Amino acid sequence: MRRAAPLLALLAVLAGCRAAAPAAHPDDAKLALFGHAGDIAYQQERPDEAATEYRVALARARERDDAAAIADAGFDLATAELRAGQPRTAMQTAGDLKAELARRGIADPAFDLLLATAMFRLDDLDAADRLAAGLIGDSNPALVDAAWFLRGLIADARGDRSGLQRAAAALGAAADPADIAELRARLTLDRTQALRAAALRRDALDYRGMARALALAAQGTPNDAEAADLYLRAGRSAAAQGDTAQARVWLDRARDRAPSEGFRDEVDAALHDLPAR
Repeated sequence: MRRAAPLLALLAVLAGCRAAAPAAHPDDAKLALFGHAGDIAYQQERPDEAATEYRVALARARERDDAAAIADAGFDLATAELRAGQPRTAMQTAGDLKAELARRGIADPAFDLLLATAMFRLDDLDAADRLAAGLIGDSNPALVDAAWFLRGLIADARGDRSGLQRAAAALGAAADPADIAELRARLTLDRTQALRAAALRRDALDYRGMARALALAAQGTPNDAEAADLYLRAGRSAAAQGDTAQARVWLDRARDRAPSEGFRDEVDAALHDLPAR
């Protein structure tokens, strides 16, 4: 299976970088070619193009009636759609693939993690948490850690401090260090921990997660000038990623805490550059 590692990428995707190995289909070079083309596009931060390639790979996998290849291509397609800022499309793709595989007697919990992540992105927190909670007993430690991290984000979004504490405590020693640092920062509003999470996300090319951590660091920064700068940096990153709604939220916060008229003008320019609502 190609999907040995992109579970945590979903949470950056909550989508960050994928670590899947190229597909091995020596008897179907065309299927391998489409999957490889999608991987290259994804790694080069072109998720829309990656989705196109994975969609063709999925069609080829269905043509050869290869359940493993269908699961791989379908998972990759939904992950690319999620990273491209299309959570509803990703949820539809993941749901369709989960049902298709179930008809073959295949249950793949990674699709539940993907569905939960898409639901979280759509602010359906109750449904996302139910799905993520169902993964806690899985035999795959990476999947369990990813589910706990997502549950921590959900708890924080709900203002559920005890749920956030449980999630932070549940992450295993082998969990992503950025996930550990971020949940700890959410518990304590520790600026240093949040900036550490941001640096780790940046190194992993997870710019969505990095921007989220920068904004978290701003929350824990009492100095208005420093907090405004962090919100501005987060907003600019989100805008560059095409996440206009989130960029506007953070830029508005930067403006609220602007230490000077000159800084406020800089934020206003960034807001002006955003696409119209």
